[in-house]
Amino acid sequence: MNATFSPILSATIAIVLSFVTVMAADAIPGAVGAAASPTAVPPLSPLDGRTFVTQSGEKGKQASKKDTFVFRDGRFLSETCTPYGFGDAPYQTTVDGATVRFHAETHSPTHGKMVWDGIVKNNDIEATSIWTRERWYWKIKKEYWFRGRMKK
Repeated sequence: MNATFSPILSATIAIVLSFVTVMAADAIPGAVGAAASPTAVPPLSPLDGRTFVTQSGEKGKQASKKDTFVFRDGRFLSETCTPYGFGDAPYQTTVDGATVRFHAETHSPTHGKMVWDGIVKNNDIEATSIWTRERWYWKIKKEYWFRGRMKK
């Protein structure tokens, strides 16, 4: 049986079929065309969007440098280390009341790695980093301290 439909009826059927297809995609997680669910967005860290200005020095010594720590989109960056090839890296946090502890590892293709650990309480930050650079014939390992406040 060949049925002919008016242009209006054909357009209506096309709209309804499109709507049903979109509704079905929403019902199947991960389907093409599925709407993003609010739970698909990873939770923000309590440090994301915060920047801290710090004084720093080698362990056991006076402050000799300034640094700026940036926490954004789940990533940590030490601006002072950027010229040495250390980029940003993912960081992890744990929260205990008003205290947030963080940990990150940044890597440089030419200057090794830095392991960062710190505590943020309110607008204050204290952190340490251990810089390690290894070659087959020598190894550098230095520890640094950082203290500062959130940038306003």
